Amino acid sequence: MRIPDTRWLLRPVEPHALEKEIPDLARLLTVPPLVARLLWLRGIRTESRARRFLSPRLADLSPPEGLPDLDRATERLARALRAGERIAVCGDYDVDGMTGTALLVRFLRLAGGDVTWSIPDRKKDGYGLSIRAIERLAEDGVRVAVTVDNGSTALEPIKHAVELGMDVIITDHHLPGGEVPPAYAMVNPQMPGGSEDARNLCGCGLAFKLAWAVADRLRGRGVDAGELKSFLRDAMGLVALATVCDVVPLVGENRVLVATGLAALRRSPHPGIQALLEVSDLGRLPLTTEDVGFKLGPRLNAAGRLSKPELVVNLLTETDAARCRQLANELDQANRTRREVEKGVLKQADAQAQTLLGERDRSALVLWGEGWHVGVVGIVAARMVDKYHRPAAVIGFDGGRGRGSCRTPPALNVHSALGASAEHLESYGGHAAAAGLDITIERAPAFREAFEAAVQHQQEGDAPQKTLEIDIESCADDWNLDTVYAVRRLAPFGQANPEPLVVVRGASVAGKPKLMGAASSHLSFALKQQGGAIRVVGFRQAAHFDLAASGAPLDLAVTPVINEWRGTRSAEFRLVDLRAATP
Repeated sequence: MRIPDTRWLLRPVEPHALEKEIPDLARLLTVPPLVARLLWLRGIRTESRARRFLSPRLADLSPPEGLPDLDRATERLARALRAGERIAVCGDYDVDGMTGTALLVRFLRLAGGDVTWSIPDRKKDGYGLSIRAIERLAEDGVRVAVTVDNGSTALEPIKHAVELGMDVIITDHHLPGGEVPPAYAMVNPQMPGGSEDARNLCGCGLAFKLAWAVADRLRGRGVDAGELKSFLRDAMGLVALATVCDVVPLVGENRVLVATGLAALRRSPHPGIQALLEVSDLGRLPLTTEDVGFKLGPRLNAAGRLSKPELVVNLLTETDAARCRQLANELDQANRTRREVEKGVLKQADAQAQTLLGERDRSALVLWGEGWHVGVVGIVAARMVDKYHRPAAVIGFDGGRGRGSCRTPPALNVHSALGASAEHLESYGGHAAAAGLDITIERAPAFREAFEAAVQHQQEGDAPQKTLEIDIESCADDWNLDTVYAVRRLAPFGQANPEPLVVVRGASVAGKPKLMGAASSHLSFALKQQGGAIRVVGFRQAAHFDLAASGAPLDLAVTPVINEWRGTRSAEFRLVDLRAATP
């Protein structure tokens, strides 16, 4: 088995853009030509668009009006609030669903509502609304149920809710199924009438828009409008958390929500947020999408993965600081447990992947095991994609019934591949880049063959290969603190706005490279080219140590970042890929 080398592709720039458009944009914005080129490559090619992109403002947010069924949803919630009807918020068990649930619970209670909440147990209940959950809510006296990040395909549970006299308001960003559930309102921008920008909102983002619309409807009706407005500004921190963790495009409104939400998250007075920041060891520096993706998000996700979503909702709705610290510590411990569980499943899945690829080359990997925890199969699938550069479906079985998650490299659609393999599945759903499935053990071998064939058809014969899209080719000496600061103005980075990727060719390592971290898994060295040197850090890049220590000229794919250590800031490169210099 041989994994193909990563392909580096320098993103093309037309000659006329290099000669006129990019220099003109740099002059109008008073930014370095490098920044103007990065904007141009992202399709931001006018002064007005570039200014909005570089300086996201709350004023650039679109009001909630225009979302499908929003008027019906706000009218029903306002009526429920006035009449004192019991309301339930029904979320999903990922960061998006749990934060959106907490947001609506806090908002509706602030507006005077009688509010409860429900999130399914990942292992026992599976995704989304269930008939059992609807019956439990009906017994609790719930008259209005609001979904967050689910509901668009919950046909039978919502039919049952209607039979029991319950009105269901769906807020969801997932693709609807063939038959639309008989909900009172379906606030889903994927439905006809949803704007293109709104289709990029995550579930928590839609919950925020719903709360905003309800706040507007309640204005002047005995509710403290100033208190609701203050809450919504603070709640943008939850939206930022969800938007980053749900890997939706960080463009348009999402860019505004994350840029302003990260600041709101940092200054939030809520004791649950403060306890979460403290246990994540985030100090007092401005928060970044990396902080969310690698520190905050995993702690929240761990609870949902290990069937403890109540930890997150309780943390984000609790007002007692001591209780919040206790809950945050429990989340931290859950994350440690999740890492251990993940490590065990990953080891077995990787061994299985190597066996399968040793038999023959495969367009995709379908891996399964009895007792594999369904809470970590998505993470393991993502690890398989990173290592083997092809779509992966990882399934955990328990007594013959399995639940799995699929992930894929860019340009391939796992949701479509599942659709082509649906005859072997109990159910499936999700997005082009990530999806879930239910299956019985008897159908697993046939599903593997069908899924591989569907992916092969999408590839049209091309071998799977990881590709890095390079923004610019540069010299190591071109980068100093001011240059990196200028480039970092393009943050927040994420889906559809990745961190700039730079190729440096023919550079040398100064001195000896070092291995860092508890498991010596990280690589560090000083890079020199002509006049000076810059530090390079490669997280989980220890495999490149021998090449870095060889003394040979190197080509590097790197991301420029700012390192802060004991109050001192410096420019450095984060290593993405490394190879011997080409002639």
